Amino acid sequence: MSKPTIHAGAILSLPAKATDHRPKRILVAYSMTATFVSTTMEYLLTLKNFSPYEVHYIHVTHDARMDFDINDYDVVFHNYCARLCFDGFVSEDYQTALLGFRGLKIIAIQDDYDRTARLHRAIRRLGFHVLLTAIQSEFWPLVYPKSELPGVTIVQGLTGYLPERFLDYKFPIIPLADRRVWVAYRGRNIGARYGRLGFEKYEIGRRMIEICTARGIPHDIAMDDNSRIYGDAWYEFLGSSRVMLGSESGSNAFDFDGHLDEKFSTFVSVHGRRPTYQEFKPILDPLEAPFNVGQISPRVFECAIMMTPMILFRGSYSNAIEADVHYIPLEKDFSNAEAILARLNDLEYLQGFADRAYQRLVASGKYGHRSFNQLIVDTIEKEYARRIDPDWIAYRSRTTRSTDSGNKSPKVSALQLELAERPTDVPLGADEFVPRQERIARLLCKPQTLTFYVILRPIWVLLPMSLRTSILRVLRWWMNTLRLPLATRADRKRSGYFAPQGRRNGE
Repeated sequence: MSKPTIHAGAILSLPAKATDHRPKRILVAYSMTATFVSTTMEYLLTLKNFSPYEVHYIHVTHDARMDFDINDYDVVFHNYCARLCFDGFVSEDYQTALLGFRGLKIIAIQDDYDRTARLHRAIRRLGFHVLLTAIQSEFWPLVYPKSELPGVTIVQGLTGYLPERFLDYKFPIIPLADRRVWVAYRGRNIGARYGRLGFEKYEIGRRMIEICTARGIPHDIAMDDNSRIYGDAWYEFLGSSRVMLGSESGSNAFDFDGHLDEKFSTFVSVHGRRPTYQEFKPILDPLEAPFNVGQISPRVFECAIMMTPMILFRGSYSNAIEADVHYIPLEKDFSNAEAILARLNDLEYLQGFADRAYQRLVASGKYGHRSFNQLIVDTIEKEYARRIDPDWIAYRSRTTRSTDSGNKSPKVSALQLELAERPTDVPLGADEFVPRQERIARLLCKPQTLTFYVILRPIWVLLPMSLRTSILRVLRWWMNTLRLPLATRADRKRSGYFAPQGRRNGE
């Protein structure tokens, strides 16, 4: 039998063997409208600060246009703030680019309970390989079943991590005996939509105000937006409090198809107000019954840093802390509230909880962003080697460049230039986003919308942050829950001020 003839052309067409198959360049996709939240910014910067990779960032919401080749990167890490469960929020141009991306695709999800089935479809359509979630693994068959996400690797993380940058800041630790506020708390009434866990964030404050007032216990408890505290002042507040109240983060009220939002909207339309938790409970109970996904919040880590003992509703807290060891458990019927408050003068008892929480969450090194970074790096190294063929990447890169080399760049409009995005070294925020949206408004928006930017914005920026947050929350709820048109859908997308962002985990 004669040997087959091998032609020189066939040899030349074979892809060259790569010498190093490890990923080197990471692109983090995010939304500039979310970086004002410190926990989100710290999450975004984890890979930049601690990983061995070259990391860049790209804003992908509000009709952003990708003005670069996404295949210059080995991995795309899609951050949770660019929420695919909301139609029109993540730009179509980015999604098209992601469909053609040949590297590893990772998506991080928080607020998993919002339009979960729509999220399934987006993950399948865009071809994500890895899903990073804070949902405990025992609930994955219900939230992320294999039938809906075939072949997707699921990795469990946390909603937030220890802010290690504050370890070097060295806030002064005030002895418990010198802390004038005995019981402190900041929460909010987020409404019945988020079920029992959302209700508890308000209820723990409401009931403890009544109890502390009746007993004459010094307290600083508030759930209104005007009382919210930000930045360094928040840590000073924590450090001046003898104990801090708290509850689990997250929601057990999973709304897979938007039906829960529809029922909420119907109630509002009929009654002219939002339902209370008790009024909405008959609808929520069957949805919440299969789940117990309560998670540890960033506030717990912040209390540990400031050596502030915690009185928390009894819960699992992502199995990071234990009741009667790292926190004082408060029963949800408040049956032991009197007994707990009676020991607020027992400083040795309180100090023990602060010390043990510090050792567990801070000194152990298990819950910081360095640890989170290692989880991501290990996942990238494992999944990239398993899923990405370097020969295919080299071949497609070579052939794509050869076919594109003769193409002329098409003319772009002024609007396209404003929407053009290129990778940056760090995530951008309002200082970049707001002026850009104003320029877009001048190009496209109706006169009444332009009036908001040109005339009202100087007044807007003078308002306290807490008041602006309250106004935005009301408008966001008005549009997304009631579905009342503040402007046309195109105008809303262009304006960018009222985009759906969800609530901050840990609040």
